[in-house]
Amino acid sequence: MYILLFALLLVGPAYAHVGDRIYSIPEISDADLDRFDLHDTSLDDWRSILVEPSLWATDFVADLTVGEGAPYDPADMDYQFWLGWNGSTDRLYVAMERTDDTFVNEYDGGNLGDLWRHDGHFELFVDGDHSGGDIRGSGDLTEEERLLESNRTGQQYVASAHAPDGKHINCMGAILPGPGSKIRSGSEWVFSLPYADGGGGAFGETPSVSIFEGYVTPFDDLIWNSPEDSKKSDLVADKIIGLSISIPDFDTEPSAYRAFHTLTGAYDTWRSASNFSDCLLVGVKKETSVEDISWARIKATFEEK
Repeated sequence: MYILLFALLLVGPAYAHVGDRIYSIPEISDADLDRFDLHDTSLDDWRSILVEPSLWATDFVADLTVGEGAPYDPADMDYQFWLGWNGSTDRLYVAMERTDDTFVNEYDGGNLGDLWRHDGHFELFVDGDHSGGDIRGSGDLTEEERLLESNRTGQQYVASAHAPDGKHINCMGAILPGPGSKIRSGSEWVFSLPYADGGGGAFGETPSVSIFEGYVTPFDDLIWNSPEDSKKSDLVADKIIGLSISIPDFDTEPSAYRAFHTLTGAYDTWRSASNFSDCLLVGVKKETSVEDISWARIKATFEEK
C-alpha cells in the first residue's frame, strides 16, 4: 500500500493538496451504521464504534490574520472531530465535540447563510476525487456560470450544533458579485436527505459544550440544479480524498472573531480545493491503526524496499 501511495505522490493527483501529512479516516461498516443515532446529542456511539477522534485541536493551525488570531488554548476553546466513511452509501460521517468558555450564538434559525456567524459551527470542505482546483466559481464569469462552477468538484459545508429550526447543515453556494454581494446558500437538495443529515445541541455555560453529528455526500461533479446529472464520489478503501475543517471562536458578538483555526493553515481554503489536506480512507478490515501518515514515512518505506 505504501508503494501505491508514494506512486500517487510522484505521478498522480496527490499534488492537488497541501501539507506533509495524510490523515486517516476509518471505514464505518454497514452493520455499524445502524448503531448510529445522529439526533440523540450523544457521542457514545461514535466512541464505541470509532473509539478515538480522528482530529484533535492540536492538529489545527490558528489563522493570525482573522480576528484576534488567538492560538489554541483549551481553557478558551477545545474541540475534537470524529471522521468516518461508508462505501455502500458513499457518505462521509463527521462528529464534533466542542467546549467554549464564552458561547456566543444568537442564531434563531431560518437563514442557513448566517450559520457561520455564530459559535458552535464548523466548516467542512471535501474533495472526493482529489482533483483540487477552484470550487467557488471565481474569475470573470456570468452569474449562470458562477452558479454552475461553485461547489462543482469540491464542496464547502457549514455544520452547526445549535439550530433552533432543526436544520444543522448548509452547503455554501456561489459568491454573486455586485452591490451587497454575499455568499448564496447552496441548493437545498445537496444538504437534505438522502445526501446529508445531522443533529446536535449546545449545553451548559462556562464552559458550554457543543455536539454535532451527521454526514454529507461528496460529489465529483455537482450540478447545483440537477441531482440526476450530478455524480457522487466513489468512496473506497485506500483512496485519498481532499478534506479540510475550519472552526471559529467568537467571544463578544456574532461575527467578531477571537480565533479561527484551520486544519491546513493554508490561505483561501474556502476558494480552492488545492488547499485541502490529504486523507486516506482506511478499510475496516485493515490492520492499520487510526493515525497520521506522513509523505516522509511513505517515501522512507518506499526507499527501504
